[in-house]
Amino acid sequence: MNLRVLGCSGSDLPGHHLTSFLVNDTILLDAGSVTSAIDLAAQARLEHIFVTHPHLDHIKDILFLADNLIEFFAGKKRPPLQIHGLPQVLDAIATHLLNDTIWPDFTVIPENSPVLTYAPMTPEVPVVIGGVTVTAFPVNHAKAASGFVLWEDDGAKNLAYTGDTGPCPEWWAFCDSLPFPLAHLITEASFPSDMERLATASKHLTPKLLRAELARLRAKPEIHIYHMKAPFAVQIQEELRTELTGHTYHLLREHESIII
Repeated sequence: MNLRVLGCSGSDLPGHHLTSFLVNDTILLDAGSVTSAIDLAAQARLEHIFVTHPHLDHIKDILFLADNLIEFFAGKKRPPLQIHGLPQVLDAIATHLLNDTIWPDFTVIPENSPVLTYAPMTPEVPVVIGGVTVTAFPVNHAKAASGFVLWEDDGAKNLAYTGDTGPCPEWWAFCDSLPFPLAHLITEASFPSDMERLATASKHLTPKLLRAELARLRAKPEIHIYHMKAPFAVQIQEELRTELTGHTYHLLREHESIII
């Protein structure tokens, strides 16, 4: 399984791109930064988008991606690009984004060959895409937010992605219940620990909160940190060095690729 980081920042600033990960060239985990990160040919290879939650920093490039791909669908009977997520997440996108007011509804255009379609998920019910299995599980963030676990080869290659989350004991119990040991974990550290009140109110993690969450997890995966708020990145990184002592971790960077 190949993971390419298109964006991993909690801030939209020059040199910092919003959350999106490309898996095996055809699957997106969230769509905060897609059209500015990969060329049109790579965009045309996409087949699936798994959305953790409908905050703009995780979905905004669905709009521009659909607009870019129109030429690949008009009159060509190509299967639509599937947007996967829990039903309330997809309903929010349909109601508030692809609603013919904010943006055209690309689930009905072009006529007879739409660019997009919705694929509702049920928690803990796997979706199989080629050789990749994906399952969703609720996390503590926006309404109906979820994380995802992806695996290949009966779990020999696997990755858990929390998406944005605050403290969530149920998620860690779910990860420990998997029929294989968790190997890789993408999770967040949005704010420094002295901003814990804001992190808690917005349902995010600090390095201190993340340490407490990882203590719930029996598995010892390699940890990949994303979603640091850029103004606090230096402080967050310093705190992670202390708080994640004993864990194997690294800070995700845009454009890097990771072999799972």
